Amino acid sequence: MIFKTLRSFGLIPLAAYGLLLGVSSFADDPSKDVRVEKASAVEVPAPETSAPAPGSEGDTLTKEDARMALLIYKLLDKDGKFRNPNLNRGEKLFYQNCRPCHGEDGRRMNLGTYAKPVYLGERARTDLPTFWYQMNFGDGGRNMEAYYDEFTVNEMVDIAAYAQTFQ
Repeated sequence: MIFKTLRSFGLIPLAAYGLLLGVSSFADDPSKDVRVEKASAVEVPAPETSAPAPGSEGDTLTKEDARMALLIYKLLDKDGKFRNPNLNRGEKLFYQNCRPCHGEDGRRMNLGTYAKPVYLGERARTDLPTFWYQMNFGDGGRNMEAYYDEFTVNEMVDIAAYAQTFQ
């Protein structure tokens, strides 16, 4: 899956991936079409210069890609920190929804290995793309529920920012 690959590279490649989703360097010059076609009389149409409307038939951006791009381009500042989180609301939402599994301090569940334990706070601080993906879309292997439809984006930002405060 994409988040496993992105986890190993960090935020910069994720930002580059998001940039590739929305911008094509070949869009303005059809002669730079790099697709290889078999020799035939069929013409390859030039790429469209405008993006399809969100949700339209031509829109191929998945909800996972859209949420990941949103994280990078809208929710984080230039230093990779959340913009204006409400930590009080994050704490309240964490205690209502996350504490039963993750514990009071985020250390009830080891997300790493026995030899190298990783707890919620460290995951939220050092592997934000994976943390954000799992919070949005869950992780069946760990019985993590998906909260994509349960919380607003702002509430998820608040929970994630609060989780980053754990040691």
